[in-house]
Amino acid sequence: MTQPENLHPYDGQERTFHHHDEDPSRRARGLAVVTTVLGLPEPPSLSGLRYDLNFCSGGMGVFDWLRIAFPRTSAEVHVIVARLGLMTPESAVADEASREQFEWLVLDDDEPRPLHVAVAAFLDEHRAELLPRPDERARVWFSPDSGVNSWSVVYEHDGELCFISFDQG
Repeated sequence: MTQPENLHPYDGQERTFHHHDEDPSRRARGLAVVTTVLGLPEPPSLSGLRYDLNFCSGGMGVFDWLRIAFPRTSAEVHVIVARLGLMTPESAVADEASREQFEWLVLDDDEPRPLHVAVAAFLDEHRAELLPRPDERARVWFSPDSGVNSWSVVYEHDGELCFISFDQG
């Protein structure tokens, strides 16, 4: 497997990888990033794989947006979620260490609503067109250190694992 190059050399250049890149070396690098980010033991099948990966760093700091979707069974999603150490929104709210940052990220004080509704709205706001629109039934897990400047979320919807990550720092 091709290893992704240093994606943060602080040169102000944007590095993007897309599932539809025509250059085979760019597709290989993008696939390596997907494999690494999701902690997969091997690259996922290209069948149904979609991703949009954007990395930029320089004088303004880091600014990354990652979006990935591909077919996975519920059992496979659980393995990935466990490997990444993710937690459900309910667990994040119940956890004293993550509650404040998580609530600040997902909940809106001006528009109080149930957690599952707020999470579905958060996902819909931050997904890209390549990701399916989640509904309130989507199974969702967040990185325990998710806050407004850096967060990662996995959701499972209709047999697909969907990953969104944002990092600004």
